[in-house]
Amino acid sequence: MINKGLLHKFFEGKTSISEELTIRNWMDENPENSAFFFNERKLYDAVLLNKNASTNIKSKQKNLITWSSFINVAAVVLFVITTGLLINKHLENKNNDSQLHTLIVPPGQRINLILADNSSIWLNANTTFQYPSKFSKKQREVYLDGEGYFEVSANKKSPFIVNTTKGGVKVTGTTFNVSAYSKYNKFETSLFSGNVGVYLNSNEDEIIKIRPTQKATLYNGKLTVAKIKDYDEFLWRKGLIAFNNEKLDEILAVLGQYFDTRIEIKSNCLPDNTYTGKFRQTDGIDYALRVLQRSIHFTYERDDEKQIIHIKNI
Repeated sequence: MINKGLLHKFFEGKTSISEELTIRNWMDENPENSAFFFNERKLYDAVLLNKNASTNIKSKQKNLITWSSFINVAAVVLFVITTGLLINKHLENKNNDSQLHTLIVPPGQRINLILADNSSIWLNANTTFQYPSKFSKKQREVYLDGEGYFEVSANKKSPFIVNTTKGGVKVTGTTFNVSAYSKYNKFETSLFSGNVGVYLNSNEDEIIKIRPTQKATLYNGKLTVAKIKDYDEFLWRKGLIAFNNEKLDEILAVLGQYFDTRIEIKSNCLPDNTYTGKFRQTDGIDYALRVLQRSIHFTYERDDEKQIIHIKNI
């Protein structure tokens, strides 16, 4: 049996590459090990969430809050599907007289959230998501900095609005993906079913409606609409990072964003090679780089003090 301390260290994101491989090999040995891992993950998150909740309401309630009562306080049902560290904290600011909650998804992880209206949302790595305890009757409003895959419950009387630093998305019930990392000055909405209206914060009255199989992308200060070319880019919600005929610099940019790692290329000449493949997010960035090295000739070095990966000798 694996040491629980090692698992908790992994949940905190503090394990080394060799320790992560030890856990992966142990999980692959038999289904019982995998079941034990995910059960321990749930228990760890329950304790973490209880600790955060009890800290926030300490002045109002002296008894330790239980997992079930925390769900009632939050007014949502939260399922942590992945092996990431979930930080749930309560903010003091209000939205429609309802307290906002914040979810922060760590690098290389993803989280599934069920809101009070039964809308299902997948949140990608390095995403910050704010939502109220309950929605108003007039509208359902949330705030996203990062990437989210939304399956919104239909309600024509109460539009669902996703706010980002660059623009917003307004729907009544549909399935769509929003990628809006403020750090990368990005705002892109892809529609899979139903209808959505997309707008920029600089001109909220100019709403662009897109159809299924289309995406709206912010480019040079304007929204442009085009057909979705590659649906594999949305496999992140299933724990996969996919590339189709992508060049090395494009792949490294995605990996750096996903794992929140600065990657510097020490060369003025990048190869024209392209790569097609998929990585499991749980394998980590070092595994992805080692696999890429089999097809594209380069070496890399880590600067753990500055949290930088140097790509060189291409």
